[in-house]
Order: sequence, then C-alpha cells, then structure tokens
Amino acid sequence: MNVVEKTSNACSRAEPSDPGCTAGMEQKLLNWELPHGIEVAFSHAGDGDLRDVTQRQAWLKRIDWPLDCIVPRQIHGTLVVVANDAAGLLVADGVVSRSATLGVYGADCPGLCIATPHALGMAHCGWRGTAGGIVARLVAAVAALTTDPRDTWHALIGPGISAPAYEVDAPVLTARHWPATALTARDAGHAGLDLSETIRCDLVASGVVHILSSGICTHRDPRLHSYRWQGQGPTQLLAARRRPG
Repeated sequence: MNVVEKTSNACSRAEPSDPGCTAGMEQKLLNWELPHGIEVAFSHAGDGDLRDVTQRQAWLKRIDWPLDCIVPRQIHGTLVVVANDAAGLLVADGVVSRSATLGVYGADCPGLCIATPHALGMAHCGWRGTAGGIVARLVAAVAALTTDPRDTWHALIGPGISAPAYEVDAPVLTARHWPATALTARDAGHAGLDLSETIRCDLVASGVVHILSSGICTHRDPRLHSYRWQGQGPTQLLAARRRPG
C-alpha cells in the first residue's frame, strides 16, 4: 500500500516557509492506493468545507473523481449503513457498498477505510464512536456484503489528531478500555489519546491484519484544519473509490 502524491490546482494552507499561496499554485494531493483497485484521497483545508455539496463536488471534479460520493451525515455515533439507505445515512457515521464512491468527514477524527475484493466500507472514528465500537460495526457491515476471506481485507486509517496534540480527561478515559499503547500519561486524570492506534488495535481484534496508518496529524500538518486547535472551520473529506477498468 503506497502513498501517492499527485498535484491539484486547489490551494491549501501555505507551508510556514512558503511566501504565500495563490489559486494558481499546484498542491500535492494526499492520496493512497490500496489493493483491489481502491484509491483513497484526503482533501486540504484550502479545498473548502466539504460538508457543503458544491465545494465537495468541486473538489471531486478537480481530482477527476465521480461527483456522486456517498457520505453519511455523522453524529458521533456507531451506526453503519449500506450506501442506498437514504434515511439511515442521515444518522450514520459509517457506510458500506460493493461499488459506490464513499466518504467521511474529519477535522481531527480519523476516517477509516476497509477494502476487500468485492466490498468497500468507511467510518468516521471520533472518540465517542471508537469508544462505542464503530470499528467492529464497520467490519461486521463489510462482512455482511462479502464472503471475501479476512486475509484479503486491507484497511487505511486516515489523517487525524495525534496523541501529543490530543489531551483527554476522565469522561473520555472511562468511556472504554483504551489500549495501553494508545495512551500517554499526562497530569493526574489526563492522558494523550492516540485514536489511530486504538483503531488499529480494534481492527486486529476483529481479524483485519493488513493495516496502513497515514501518520498525518491534522494539527501539525499546515495543509489541514484541526477543530481541537482552531475551532470551527473547513472540514476535510476522506474519500475512497474503486478505480474504473
């Protein structure tokens, strides 16, 4: 599984050393290629707030993807639905399909993509959803669509806030048994939480062993927006599709 850096005419937040960023500058697209012909991409803050359908379709058009990307509304829950469940999408945080282009939003919460030879699934994995078991629910929803052996499944954990930038306290720490490898001790009653590591552990517990983590922090990467550190702002999109042909 490889990270492929393509260029786009979209202008993202300038790097600290850049003299500036203009609309005509080419920017590298965050893009991953998974087995089974799956391509995954993550937008930049400069691409706009992709919760807005006009801005979302403009970004998809710039990267030459289908415009009909199916994205659940996301309410920090654990519901995973099939892509043609219009009512379910209004209250879901995950979606699965055999053929559709899928997406989930994120401004700190990592998105998770699971790809098999005949199915695709995505979930928004904030701390509430992760504590509630959304990873296992996504695995179960994908398994309901395909009999592909689990050793043919591949997962990508998208950009999200990293443990050094994500300090949590008792309400989060007591919400579940967090993996020891996902916690970094801080002051009494506080810890740094690594959501990506928790997602990885939950995938392994569900029998998914081919896992790639993007390793990209939404706070530390100047191209991206972090809700925890910057407040309201553009929400990025993690999108996945099966390449045509």
